[in-house]
Amino acid sequence: MNVYAPLDAAELLGRVAERISPALRAHVVVVGSIAAAWAFRDVSGTDAVATKDIDLLLRPAVDAVTTATSLGRLWLDEGWQPQFTHGRRPGTDATPDDDLPALRLQPPGDRAGWFVELLGEASPDQVARKHWRRFATGLGAFALPSFRYLRVAVHEPDDTEFGLRVARPARMALAHLLEHAEPDTTPIAGLPGQPPRFVKDLGRAVALWWLAQQQSPLADQQWLAEWRETLIALYPDQVATLKAAASRGVANLAGHLRAAQAIALNSLLAAHGTTLPAYTRAHASLGELVERI
Repeated sequence: MNVYAPLDAAELLGRVAERISPALRAHVVVVGSIAAAWAFRDVSGTDAVATKDIDLLLRPAVDAVTTATSLGRLWLDEGWQPQFTHGRRPGTDATPDDDLPALRLQPPGDRAGWFVELLGEASPDQVARKHWRRFATGLGAFALPSFRYLRVAVHEPDDTEFGLRVARPARMALAHLLEHAEPDTTPIAGLPGQPPRFVKDLGRAVALWWLAQQQSPLADQQWLAEWRETLIALYPDQVATLKAAASRGVANLAGHLRAAQAIALNSLLAAHGTTLPAYTRAHASLGELVERI
């Protein structure tokens, strides 16, 4: 299993924020491991998390490409270095959108091994699991990936002292459950054994719920309130349908708990050493919580 160096969420939020103009910060929400580490910094007494990337979701959807273009050009001009995977390189006008790389950039002179990755908020009518939108940089064309339910994750994010907003754990977990009601079985090339994407993402939802329970005895009430408010705000005519979808998402992980826990122990749960029985109980209680939506 790949083990990433622990990164300090507060330090990274500050460093990234100072590299984004105040006007552009209003269009950026931090999601993923760094957002989770910030939210649960009181649980372990540290806001460090084992990760390598800082996911920045650009919103609203209608302005996401413009924001990506501005940030990409700014950071490339400042000497940030692009990081490529799967053999993809910047494209040309002839490159199909689906063949373009996402923009991942490592800050200049930094040896910590982290990079930012740009994501775009999905439009309300996006049906596909993932949609690519191209944008131009001095190096060539890149694509901004939009995942259909990440708009759930970034609904009503928290402010931070750094001027960047961060997604809340309950909403990030719900986004994962909805996304994998029909599980994405795409192998993750960067992990040993190449587990399918749904195992990592659904496993992260369980890890977030385990951390929430450690943080507060009222976690169930808090999560239910956030879930209900989010679904009513974004999908007022689909609440029952999406409740059923979230339930399927929880159920889809049932046969993969050992693998999911192993992945979580090298990321969100690295500071906690959560046992498999405890993780299994968290999975079961998360399923019960979804039924109460």
